[in-house]
Amino acid sequence: MDEAVLREIVCHTCSHRTRHRLPTLEPLMWLQALMSENNIYINYACPACSTLTRSRIESGAKISEDADLAKFPGGLSVYIMFLECAKSDCESPVILLAPVTSEVREVDLMAHIREHWSTHGAVCAKGYPPTYPYAVRIWKQLESER
Repeated sequence: MDEAVLREIVCHTCSHRTRHRLPTLEPLMWLQALMSENNIYINYACPACSTLTRSRIESGAKISEDADLAKFPGGLSVYIMFLECAKSDCESPVILLAPVTSEVREVDLMAHIREHWSTHGAVCAKGYPPTYPYAVRIWKQLESER
């Protein structure tokens, strides 16, 4: 049986939860997480409400011994994205986890982002929001349905 260490992200706007493998979340935790005594927050593009927020990673990893990894992450393609900061002289990108429905093809990703996303709390390391319309410096797919 396959084992997967999973963590849940809870959208700050709508409370929708998505589960992700710990190795998927680690780059965001290293690069631009906000850590408090009890919580870790990352920039997150919620696939349910399309809002870019600073959302909480649930504490405590869950180990799923019966994870059907062939169907994980459940109809989503997961990207790490580097958006340009709205402050013109700031060199820090807004780094976020962006799960989108698998129906959105990678060639249509920018159109999907511009049509559906809105910002409510996602910021760069210096505290500034991303530019609008969104300008993506880099994106990389981390997970998808196989």
